[in-house]
Amino acid sequence: MPVAKIERILLSILALGACGTAVWSGLEMQQRLLWGQLTLFFCMGCWIFFSALYALRLTFAGRSRRPFYLASLSGLLLGKAFVYTSPLSWIGFVPLLVSTLELDAEGRRKYLPHGIHAFHAFVVWNIAATYWVANASLVPGCVAFGLNSFFMTTVWLAALWVRRRWAAAWLPALVCFWLSFEWLHHQWEISWPWLSLGNAMAFFPDWVQWYEYTGAFGGGLWIWMLNLLAFAAWIHKSKRLQWVIGWCSAAILPVLVSSSILGRLVPEGVPVEVVVVQPNYEPHYEKFAVDPAIQMGSFEALSRQKITPDTRYLVWPETSFEYLRTHALAGDWRVQRMRSLAEANPALCLVSGIGSIREFAPGEPLTSAARTSRPGSNSAHFEVQNSAIQVCNGVEELPIYVKSKLVPGVETFPYRQLLPFLKPIVDQLGGSVYGLGRQMERSVFKSAGFSIAPVICYESIYGAYVGEYIRKGAQAIFVMTNDGWWDDTPGYRQHLAFGTLRAIEYRRPIARAANTGISCFVDARGAVHNATAYGERIAVKGILLFSKGETFYLRHGDYIAHLALAFSLGILLWTLIRPLLKVRLSESR
Repeated sequence: MPVAKIERILLSILALGACGTAVWSGLEMQQRLLWGQLTLFFCMGCWIFFSALYALRLTFAGRSRRPFYLASLSGLLLGKAFVYTSPLSWIGFVPLLVSTLELDAEGRRKYLPHGIHAFHAFVVWNIAATYWVANASLVPGCVAFGLNSFFMTTVWLAALWVRRRWAAAWLPALVCFWLSFEWLHHQWEISWPWLSLGNAMAFFPDWVQWYEYTGAFGGGLWIWMLNLLAFAAWIHKSKRLQWVIGWCSAAILPVLVSSSILGRLVPEGVPVEVVVVQPNYEPHYEKFAVDPAIQMGSFEALSRQKITPDTRYLVWPETSFEYLRTHALAGDWRVQRMRSLAEANPALCLVSGIGSIREFAPGEPLTSAARTSRPGSNSAHFEVQNSAIQVCNGVEELPIYVKSKLVPGVETFPYRQLLPFLKPIVDQLGGSVYGLGRQMERSVFKSAGFSIAPVICYESIYGAYVGEYIRKGAQAIFVMTNDGWWDDTPGYRQHLAFGTLRAIEYRRPIARAANTGISCFVDARGAVHNATAYGERIAVKGILLFSKGETFYLRHGDYIAHLALAFSLGILLWTLIRPLLKVRLSESR
């Protein structure tokens, strides 16, 4: 039997199997309240079905399927790299780079086939690594996979455009463009830096202690260097051994440097006793349905199990309680209960995530998140906020911090004036076209000589952003989060792992209070201590070394990304200018 016919049979079986998996998981999702891993089977099943059909089309057209299979391999390697297997990222792009060369060798030099192969690889990557996003809402989650893959494909095609005009600059351009894209993904309103390459190494923090000098962008640059060395070993067969030795050296040397840093690192600081509470209220159907008074009783009981006369801070998770009005915090019964709990200990401060409402004073300029409390009225406007509050024994002041890095679609409507057609997606996510209010600058909570960074959920994955707290004197990082939206999937583990990189970058300890997921303590080395289990209702106690030290990364920020931006601009300008210079030189001769 001809090989092509066998391949068509196998692809047909794959398509049918993928279709069956998607249908089965879709039916199961309709029957279950919580989806868990089902979204992986559904989303990947759907994508594999269409991918198998595309590969079948290539067989009938007499085209080579090898580039498409290589692109698939890249997607799988990169996806698995972000699910506990960091070293796979060191070679994850190599099959896709080889696929690019083979497409060109076949004469398929148009951008469309290259774009299709790259988009396929990136969709597989996004689904494999972040399928759990769809657990919050299926359709918007799938849109997120497609949109992020589209952005990645645009970067890939931009580098290909350079290759067509200046072949020698292709790979440097790809690295610079990619790092620049990651930086942009940290800045704009459609921000989703979850899959920034440097995050992949978060599962092996002992290997990247040098992030205190480079930040996570240094990890991204390292991963690209290893991929390019592996790619060179692939294409230069006559010198493969030399390139393999070079790749091994580039992989091992930073790990040895990290080991050296770790060996001489002696965390310093003032020991502070901290208690974090994990109340474990399922967010889809329980958290916002249970009587707040019952929840408050549970919070108080868990807290009292662990606090001692030496406890300095008690930390409750994100949006522990909702609808607290900022102009009347002191009189709110929940704040009064928090104050009563704090008064039980001489120097205790309670830091908690809350859902707050800020009312605008008459004549006060309105923000983009402003809403009207009465239809047709211009006199009563307010904004909803995701905030944190500090309640300290013997202190009347109630400082509040308002979350500013908001989750696109859920907490903010990106570019709503330019993209009004996204409103149905925002509605599906449970968000609002208004979005949440935010504050423009970071602020820290101070108490009796101590200062902490109140970081809320999503904000913990932004390296330079967290640095703004540290520059304002934060000696420790308190992360308040609610990771139960994603069920028991890699999502909450990734969130914890990516957040631990902030401890390394700034050599600051972290106290992490999750509604459910993993509540824990992280030391300045990025090591996790006293971690709770998913679905566990518990409070845990630990000692953090509050520190005032400065790291190189704190002083210089994302300089690697800034250099990548500068080089990207230079490459683009020179690529455009080169043909004009060649014409003028030829004319002058």
